[in-house]
Amino acid sequence: MNGSPERPRRISLRDLLTVFFSKLHVFLGILATILVVTLGVSFFTDPIYKVTGNVLVRPLLEQNLKLMAPPSTQLSTQPVTVQDINSEVNILSAPQLLGLVVKKLDLEKTEEPRSLLSRGGLFLLHQGNKLLVALGLSVEPTPEDQAVVDLQKKLDIKPIALSNVIEVSLTGKSPERITKIVNALLEDYIDYHVSLFRAKGAKEFYAKQADFFGRSLKQAEDDLEKFKKEWSIIEIAAQNEANIELIRVLRENLAIVQANIADRQTKIGVQQRNLAKTGEVGAFTKDLQSTILEELVRAMGPLLTERERIGIHFHKSSPKYQALNRQVEELKQAYNKQIKELLQGNALDLNGLTTYDRVLRKHIDGIEKRSLLLSEKQVEFERLVREAKQQEKNYLLYSNKTEEARIEEQQDTSRVSNVSVTNWAKVPSVPVFPKKFLMTFLALVIGSFLGIAGAFSAYYMDHTVKTPEDIVRHCRSPLLTFIADQTHAGPGPAFPGAPSGKSQARIFSQLPVGPGGPSQTGRGGVPLWMAEPKRYPDLLDSFRKLKNYLHVLEKSQKMKVVQFTGADRNVGASTIACNLALVLAWDLFDHRILLVDANLASPAVHQAYGVPGEPGLLNYLTGEMTLQQVVQPSSRPNLGVMGVGRSSTQVLSPFDLIKIDTFLEEVRNRYDYVVVDSAPVLRSSDSRTLSSKMDGVIFVAEANQTRYEVINDAENHIEGNARLAGIVLNKRRFVIPKALYKYI
Repeated sequence: MNGSPERPRRISLRDLLTVFFSKLHVFLGILATILVVTLGVSFFTDPIYKVTGNVLVRPLLEQNLKLMAPPSTQLSTQPVTVQDINSEVNILSAPQLLGLVVKKLDLEKTEEPRSLLSRGGLFLLHQGNKLLVALGLSVEPTPEDQAVVDLQKKLDIKPIALSNVIEVSLTGKSPERITKIVNALLEDYIDYHVSLFRAKGAKEFYAKQADFFGRSLKQAEDDLEKFKKEWSIIEIAAQNEANIELIRVLRENLAIVQANIADRQTKIGVQQRNLAKTGEVGAFTKDLQSTILEELVRAMGPLLTERERIGIHFHKSSPKYQALNRQVEELKQAYNKQIKELLQGNALDLNGLTTYDRVLRKHIDGIEKRSLLLSEKQVEFERLVREAKQQEKNYLLYSNKTEEARIEEQQDTSRVSNVSVTNWAKVPSVPVFPKKFLMTFLALVIGSFLGIAGAFSAYYMDHTVKTPEDIVRHCRSPLLTFIADQTHAGPGPAFPGAPSGKSQARIFSQLPVGPGGPSQTGRGGVPLWMAEPKRYPDLLDSFRKLKNYLHVLEKSQKMKVVQFTGADRNVGASTIACNLALVLAWDLFDHRILLVDANLASPAVHQAYGVPGEPGLLNYLTGEMTLQQVVQPSSRPNLGVMGVGRSSTQVLSPFDLIKIDTFLEEVRNRYDYVVVDSAPVLRSSDSRTLSSKMDGVIFVAEANQTRYEVINDAENHIEGNARLAGIVLNKRRFVIPKALYKYI
C-alpha cells in the first residue's frame, strides 16, 4: 500500500511468539474453559461402562449332491467372505432381533440417571420431544419401538479386521444392565441366525398334523369313553352272552312261577267249589292242610257226639244242650274264620306269584330290549372304536414324521450353525468414561492446541495495528516512528533499559513541569517522559527519529507547523506532541519551539506543563490578545506553550476565522517549529478544518486499538485537504518475555 509491490513475508519464530503472547488472554481463556468444562463433565456426569462380546463366523457346511457318497464326504465347506461377515453384522442389528431382547429384558423402562447434570439433560430432551410432537413435527413412538431405536443407536457392532470375528459392544451407565443386554442379544442371535438359515416347512407341517390328529384322537377317545359310560358298555360280546344267560334263567324262574300260579289257582278253585257244595266242617281239611283246622275238627267231633247224645236224652232247650250247642257254634265260627283266612292267604300268595310273574316278564322284556338296543349300539360302538384306532394310527404316523423331521432339522441346524459366541460379556468394574486423569491431560493438550489456534485466529482476525509492519503493509502513509507502551511491565529487549511499571510511576512523580514548578507525572493523564530524557533512552531514541524526520521535512518542504491528531480520543496524540516539543527543545537549543493546544474538546497541554489554560489560542483568534500575551514559558527556555484559551460564545468555529491564517503566518516567522495538538480528525470537524491549514499532519495510531481500516479512512479525509506527513504508532507493546526474547 506504500506504492511498492509487496514482497513475500517470511514468518519467523519471533513473529509466532509475538502473535501468541499478544493474544495470551485468548489462549488462557480457551484453555481454562476447556479445562473447566472437562472437569465439570468428569465430576458431575454418571460414569459410562462398556461391555464387549465376540461372535465367530465359521465356514458354512454345504450338503453334497452325491447321495451314495461316504458319510465323511457328504458335507463340504465354503470359505467365509466379507459378504458373510457383513450379513451377520446386519442380522445382529436387525430390529426384529433387538425387539426380542427388549421384550425379554423389559427394556421399555428407561434407566434413571443418577447425576444432576444427566437428569437435567434428559429432562430437556423429553421436553424438546414433547414440543416437537405438539407442533406436529414429530411422532411419539411406542415405548417398545423407542427402546429398540435407542438400543440400536447404542450398540456398536463391527467386524475385527483380518479375522472372522464380529465385536458387539454396548455402553451404558449400569454395568449389570448392559452385560445382560449383550449376553441376551448373543443368545437370541444364535437362535435367530439358525431360524433364518435353516430349511423350513417339514417339521412345522408334521408337527401341525400330529397336533391335529392328536386332538382328533383325544376327541375320539373321549366320545368312546362317554359312549361306554352312557350305555354301561364294557365288552359288547360278553355283555350279550351275559344277557342271554340271564334271560334263560329268568325264563326258567318265570315258568316255575307260572306253574305255581296255575297250581294255586286250581286248588283255590277246587276249595271254593267244595265249600260251596258241602259247607261241612272238615270238608277242606286235607286241601287246606292247616294244623289249626285239624285241631278244630278234632275238638268239634266229641262236642257234636255229646250234643247228639244229650239231644236224645234232653230237650233241645235244656241248658246243657244249649251250652254244648254254643260251644259247637263257636267252634264252627272259628273254623269258618280260619278257612276264610286260609283262603285269603292263598289268594295273597296267588297275587304275589302273579306280581312276581309280571316282574319277571318286565325284567325279561327290559333285558330283551336292552339286548336289542345293545345290538343296535354295537354298530356305533364299533364305528367309534374304528375312528379312535384310525386317529391313533394317524397321530403315531405324524408323530414319527415329526421326530424324523426334528432329527433332520437338528442335522440341518448343526450344518447352518456356523456362528458361535467366543467371548461372552462380563460385568465391567472400570468405567470407560469419564477417565479423569486422561481427560484432564487431553483437555490440557487439546485446550493448548485450540488455545493457540484461537490466539492466532484472534490475532489475524483483529484488524488493529499492533506492530510497525502492520502499518507498512496496510497503510499508504509512511511510518515515522513508534512509541513503546509504558503502562505494561517488562517491555522487550528493544528497550533493555526501560523500567518496570512501578519504577515508571516513581519516576513520573519526579518529573519537573513548568518553570521551576513541583514534580508531577503530567496532569490530565499526559506523562512528560522527555522532561528527563536520560531516564528513557529508548523513548528518547523514538522521539529523536520523529524529530529528525520533521527536521528533514522542514528543510525540504518548509514544514514548520505540524498538527498531531488521531482517530479517537486517548490514542496518545497529546502525549506525542508534548514530549516531541520537549525533545525539540532539548536537541535544538538554538531553535525556537512552540507547542500549541488546539484540542477544543479535551485540552491537555496546559495541564501537562502546569501552565494556565488562559489566555490561549482562542483569545488570539478572537483578537483579544497578541501572540506574546498568549504564549506561556516552560521549563525549557526555547520552548513556549500555548493553551486553548477561553472560548467566545459568539464564535462556533474559530478555525474558520481569517485570524487563523494570520496566526499561522506569525508563528512561522517567529518560531522554527510549531507543534499543534488537535482533536481526533474523524470525530471533530474543527480538527479537519485546521488540518487543511497546516504545513503537515502527523497521524497517531494506538497499537492494539486503532484498526487499519480507520487509518485508511483518516488518510482519505486528511489527504483530500492537507498533507499527511506520516504515522506514529503509539503504545507499541513488546509482549515476548524478556527472559525468552534473548534466546530468539
